[in-house]
Amino acid sequence: MSQVLQLIDALRRRPVASRAELQEDTGLSAASISRGLAQLRSDGLVVEGSASGSGVGRPPRIVRFQPSAAHVVGIDAGGSHVRVVLADLEGRTSARSTVVLRPSRSGAAVVDRIAAAARRLIEDSEGRPVAAAAGISGIVDATNGTVLLSPDLPGLKGCEVAALLSDRLELPVAIDNDDLLAAAGEAAFGAAEGCTDVVFLSIGLGLGAGLIVGGRPVRGTRSSAGAIAYFAPGPLEDRASGRAIPRRYAQGARETGAKSPRRSAQRVFELAEAGDPIARSVVDDAIRALTELVVNVAALLDPQVVVVGGGIARGQPALVRELSERVRRMLPFPPQVVPSRLGEDAVALGAASLALTLGQRRLAGVAAEPGRLGELEFV
Repeated sequence: MSQVLQLIDALRRRPVASRAELQEDTGLSAASISRGLAQLRSDGLVVEGSASGSGVGRPPRIVRFQPSAAHVVGIDAGGSHVRVVLADLEGRTSARSTVVLRPSRSGAAVVDRIAAAARRLIEDSEGRPVAAAAGISGIVDATNGTVLLSPDLPGLKGCEVAALLSDRLELPVAIDNDDLLAAAGEAAFGAAEGCTDVVFLSIGLGLGAGLIVGGRPVRGTRSSAGAIAYFAPGPLEDRASGRAIPRRYAQGARETGAKSPRRSAQRVFELAEAGDPIARSVVDDAIRALTELVVNVAALLDPQVVVVGGGIARGQPALVRELSERVRRMLPFPPQVVPSRLGEDAVALGAASLALTLGQRRLAGVAAEPGRLGELEFV
C-alpha cells in the first residue's frame, strides 16, 4: 500500500490528527509522512496548521482532512430506474437523483442512459468526481466489469459495462451485483453497520441476496453466489417474488371461479390481511418459503444479521417481523432479522462504498489494473 493511500485511510478514521498520531496510526516514517502530506495538500485533500493552546514550547502541527474536496458516484441500475448518489470521501451523501430507465435490447443504449443520469448529477454539483461504481441487477463478473446475465436488463448480457461507463464518465468505474452492493451499503451506513457477516435479502419483483462473510464480499466461482431465485424446491422465485404472488393469486381465483382483476403483490398482501382466503393462502406460502430461505442461509453462514429489503419488504413491515419471529423459533442461534435502514438508497450507497476504494487509490496515484477491479473491496 502506498504511503499516500495509508494516510488517506488513517485520515478517514481520524480526520484531525497530529503528524505524530499519523505516524502511530500508519507506521510510516516522519519523512514518508511529510512526502505524503505534501501530495495531499497539493490535491486540496488536507490543510495543516499549528494546534491552538498555551502549552510550553512549539505547538504541534495539526492535519485536517478535507473530505468534500472530492466525491465519488454510486449508481443503482435496476430494472426500471437508475438511482445515483454523490458522496464525499467520508461517505456522506451530498446529492441524489432518480430517473426512469427505459428498457432496450441494446447494451450500449442502456449504458448511455445510465451514464446520462450520472453526468447530470455530477454537472449539477460542486466538487471533483474521482471514481464511480454501479450495482447492476443480474449476475456480474466484477473482476472483468462484465454483465453475465440480467433478466431485468437483458441488453446488458455480455456487455463490458465498467469499461463503457468509464469511457462515458471519464472516470475509473467498477461494477458489481446490486444485492451484494446493498449488503455493503447496509454494512457501511445502515442496518448492519459495524457487522462483518451480513446477508442482504431483496424481496421485490424478483429475489436476490448479497453475502458478506468475514468482512469480504462472497461472489462464488461463477459470480452467481446469492442467486436465491433458483433455490429448491421451486424455483423459489415462483413462490415468493413480486411477480409470482399476483400470478398465483390470479390462478387461485380462476380455480374457484372468482373474478380476478389484475393485482399487485402489495394488493395481495392487503387482501390477505383483510381475510381473503385465496390471498391468505398465497401469502402464507410465500412467507413459509422465505422463512425456509432465511433459516437455510443462516444455518449455513451463521451471519450476525439478515437485512430484508426490496419493494415488497418496504411496503410490508409486518413481513420482516413475521420472518424474524419464525426464524427465532427454528434456530438455536438465530441471526437478527431486520428491515433495511437505507431503503431505496441501499444499492447506490453500497456502490458509493466501492467507489470510495477506487477513488482513494486514484487520489493516491495507485492505479487499479483494468482487469482486476473486482479485487477492490468496500470501504
